[in-house]
Amino acid sequence: MTVTAEPLRAAPVGVLGLGLVGCGGFGRVCLEAYRGVPGLRLVAASDNDPARLAATAADFGLTAYSDYAAMLRDSQVQIVAINTPPALHAAQAIAAAQAGKHIFCEKPLATSVADATAVLLAVRAAGVQISVDYVMRWNPLYWLLHRLQVQALSSGPLLGRLQRYALENLAGDEALGPDHWFWDRAISGGIFVEHGVHFFDACAWLMGSAATAVQGLAVARPGAGDPAPVDTVLANTVHGQGATASYYHAFTHANRAEFQGITLDWGFAHGVLTGWIPVELTLDVWTDSEGAAFLQTLPEAAAAWLAVPGVARSGQEHIAVTVVEQYGDAAPWRGRGVARPVTHHVWVQASLGGDSAKPAVYTASVQAGMTDLVGAIAGRRSPCVSGVDAWRSVATAVAAQTAAQDGRIVVPETLPAELEST
Repeated sequence: MTVTAEPLRAAPVGVLGLGLVGCGGFGRVCLEAYRGVPGLRLVAASDNDPARLAATAADFGLTAYSDYAAMLRDSQVQIVAINTPPALHAAQAIAAAQAGKHIFCEKPLATSVADATAVLLAVRAAGVQISVDYVMRWNPLYWLLHRLQVQALSSGPLLGRLQRYALENLAGDEALGPDHWFWDRAISGGIFVEHGVHFFDACAWLMGSAATAVQGLAVARPGAGDPAPVDTVLANTVHGQGATASYYHAFTHANRAEFQGITLDWGFAHGVLTGWIPVELTLDVWTDSEGAAFLQTLPEAAAAWLAVPGVARSGQEHIAVTVVEQYGDAAPWRGRGVARPVTHHVWVQASLGGDSAKPAVYTASVQAGMTDLVGAIAGRRSPCVSGVDAWRSVATAVAAQTAAQDGRIVVPETLPAELEST
């Protein structure tokens, strides 16, 4: 892909007009979420399916464009939301940047590292902003964990550096028939790229470092023809200071038999997030009396600890804390060469309202990502989920694919230095 030398500049910031490309079911879900974003108005939509485009335009009061390039010429559109299959993302993002439009892209940013790099080069040349819809970055339970990792005590951080992130994603495939584009790697990029990038990004955010080495495994569906679709993948990654992560995805289940859980370990604490859009968190923390006293303040201040910019409270959020055991002395406990005084075992349970809250949590996270992009444009700052973040998760996903194909450990590609601030 090439980048033109003289792209248009982005329109001045005021109330920003949004044009959506891709009017499928999830595109409509996103439009509902975008309706609530301050400083944003829905303007236009584009799709190659005339009936789907007409219905979406009528339902949301949008100008309909059967030609994406024509929508990009609409001066009322300042942000383009890309909700098409993954193989189209890079070309559509580059075209949007060259037209002077800011970009909110569904994951992944691209299906190859080369295309992801081309997108960032186009964005940088155009002077526009780009963000990717990584909903876990706007989930209140992830924000709670991020805050607790850096909460200072006299003996050191409460949780400290994350040492282990392990995902079990037993996903449903009832809506993924044999002809669905999800199974076509040329369109989806494969499971690591199409879906795994969510978790590569979330883990890197919590750990404070991207993967430095990747192992991979891919399994084709038995008896499903030739070529059989790959429906099960596993990746292991190494991060800074010896941290590790594992990601297991199996699109092999009935929808109502799905399960997603993430195990996390900090050495002197471990926890479990339930749901790939997590709505429940449990933590076991071994700490000193100061840490125990601090944890017992969380329920009263739950609203603040679970607050996320751009996410309205549902009223169902809560935190409960129980002191499970108190020890007779503060003799140091030791693990991995670290010694800490421990007097208490404390159990923390945080909830966003259970399974019934999941759709609202999902929608609020999408809305928060767009709200942040609008704020970044107005404030001339980088979005919290940057183009660099999106590039690195694609690089990890592609490394996992290569590792699975070649049976070797792969080092993800390194971002070109000139794109570090994109």
